[in-house]
Amino acid sequence: MLRYIYDGTFDGFLTVIYNCYYNNIPESIEKENSFTFNILFEDNFIISDNVQSNKVSRAILDKISKEALINVYQSFLSEKPGIEMKLFTYIQLGFRIGSKINDYLTDETVNQIQKYSRKVGREAHKFLGLVRFQEFRGILYAAIEPTYNILELIGNHFKARLTNEMWIIHDIKRKIGIVYKDDEWILRNLEFKKVVSCEEEELFYQNLWKVFHKSVSIKERINEKLQMKNMPKKYWNNLIEMK
Repeated sequence: MLRYIYDGTFDGFLTVIYNCYYNNIPESIEKENSFTFNILFEDNFIISDNVQSNKVSRAILDKISKEALINVYQSFLSEKPGIEMKLFTYIQLGFRIGSKINDYLTDETVNQIQKYSRKVGREAHKFLGLVRFQEFRGILYAAIEPTYNILELIGNHFKARLTNEMWIIHDIKRKIGIVYKDDEWILRNLEFKKVVSCEEEELFYQNLWKVFHKSVSIKERINEKLQMKNMPKKYWNNLIEMK
């Protein structure tokens, strides 16, 4: 049985899809940082190729739809086990029937891909209001622990909001982060631990934010169920006002 191993990036995955069409179709697609040796598989290590990945993304846009490409990208970011083969099946079906694939909700794969895409999109939108920055020697730093790998989905939002600042948004669970400076942001590995010490000025602003949060909260109007729905407890570790 053939297995494709790739670097874990979206470009790497699209390069795998390219190889599926121009070489052989595998029984499994796995990331190189998580696969384990299996004597039943013949492993083929796929090197990420931007030219090939761009051809696949363009083909999805032209032959299926922009919505389908968004579904593929956001579902990929869900990091669900086995998502690669599900996406390959979704793309295969899309190339056969075109944009109508988004209406095939009775198809299990189509339904799953759209569900994963919605969940990732919702969490990314939610984090636009959940990121809390602290200042460290002129650099704004925020630690987050999202369920899904959403950093790339929120980068442009904060670029537009914090154009003149230097900032980092750190996904401490995945040890990756967005680093922004001079109108550009890049995604890179960040091995350092979550920052826990603050300058006195930053502590002042944190306390000021807590006071503000309490002052605008009317006790009689507190709705804990609604609060947890909009801001689940799993995100509270990195929210100043919830400490």
